[in-house]
Amino acid sequence: SDTTREAAAEEAEVGQGWLHAMGARILEAGPSQVVVEMSVDGRHLQPMGIVHGGVYCGLVETVCSVGAYQSASLKGMLVVGVDNSTSFLKAVREGVLTTTGTPITQGRKTELWRAEVRNAAGRLVASGQVRLLCLNPGDPLAGKGASGPGHKDHPDAS
Repeated sequence: SDTTREAAAEEAEVGQGWLHAMGARILEAGPSQVVVEMSVDGRHLQPMGIVHGGVYCGLVETVCSVGAYQSASLKGMLVVGVDNSTSFLKAVREGVLTTTGTPITQGRKTELWRAEVRNAAGRLVASGQVRLLCLNPGDPLAGKGASGPGHKDHPDAS
């Protein structure tokens, strides 16, 4: 239902500081598809006046990571990205970008997701894929135990 998709999207935005800084929003979030929308403005442009490649990489990383997290959390696990390969296909100066992520494989230890970034006309402007490692809560991660949204040790925990 629309209400369920909206609730999942709101939950998925916890800890998405980059997403908020870019002015993007999650429209749909689930274990089989994630959709993010962003209106291009000055903060997204590189000196030649086109969307910076890092923005596309961030959008690809976001939809793939949110989707993989939605999937892995069903097994009580967390995910971290270990590889992001993003191709820039068409220069964009303005408008709305919609990024859709879907799984290629969802295994016990890794997930592989693909993403497409399209402009308002529906034209493919970037595409990529992200491989993610599935972790158990508490597994070592950057000197601490891995934790996700809702976990008492997560940075967003109140």
